[in-house]
Amino acid sequence: MTIPSLRRYRIPFTVIFLALLVLPACGPPGFESDWTVEELYDYGMERMEQEDWLNALDAFRAITLSYSGSDIVDDALYHQGEMHIKLKEYPLATLVFRRLISDFPQSPYNDESQYKLAYATFLQSNPPHLTQDKTFEAIRELQFFLQEYPESEWSEEVHDLLQECFDKVAEKDYRIGNLYYKMKDWEAARLYFGELLETYPMSNWAWRAQYEIADSYAREGDHRAAIEQFEIFIQSYPENELSAEAVKRLSDLREDYVAPPGQPVEYGSAGNDPAARDGSSSADAERSNSPADSGRSNSPADSERSDSSADSERGNSP
Repeated sequence: MTIPSLRRYRIPFTVIFLALLVLPACGPPGFESDWTVEELYDYGMERMEQEDWLNALDAFRAITLSYSGSDIVDDALYHQGEMHIKLKEYPLATLVFRRLISDFPQSPYNDESQYKLAYATFLQSNPPHLTQDKTFEAIRELQFFLQEYPESEWSEEVHDLLQECFDKVAEKDYRIGNLYYKMKDWEAARLYFGELLETYPMSNWAWRAQYEIADSYAREGDHRAAIEQFEIFIQSYPENELSAEAVKRLSDLREDYVAPPGQPVEYGSAGNDPAARDGSSSADAERSNSPADSGRSNSPADSERSDSSADSERGNSP
């Protein structure tokens, strides 16, 4: 599944923020009209420490509206975006963080704002069974972060959120495949499971998809394909909670499997070869069946030596 590239463009925020920021006709309660920008900022930080998100938001918003030339506007914008997240106003948070990145490209908050922009976008995403447009948008924002800020201290959080995004979109494919699996439409189930494994191989739903692919072949009676897929599961997820069950299923399938006439039985590894069950190896089995070990008197060289000895005896006889 290909994720379209993210187009970066500058959004005209003037109209949006005039509508959002000029709504209050008077200053929020708690601070005076003659306060300096520093006093407003300190008040906002104090309210934030007290988890008074709404009054903190009002203070930071007053700074961005009334003191646009101040050198702490980017600080106020960053905290304003954080307050929108706390208040679950995720679309407003994305607007604020995008404005900070766009209007203050040299701000020390840029990398963190890019992460919070992606996070606020992800928080708008639907449950896994619905469309995942916002999840894909969050993935694009996170990938942009990794391109622009590869050395950022926020890289670990970005990778964690990216994994969560991949798990969410993979879960949708798994649930659809699992629905077909429960309906015993094995081919349709494997189609979705296969797409999941190809697109999101590191997701936390990949091992479920691989196990059910193997199980679907076994239920369908295709033992050869089931053996192959269970071997893949065991090799790919040796520490998984279903690995022991997969090993048992694999052993049972091998015992029941009968290869078609003229087609040799193939195994994933030498340790799984039935010839090794009695302590012998495949090489030993081959040597035991070779002409050299079946009796040298039957070889052409031995036959020639036998004939020449007979001739010699006849020549020396009276």
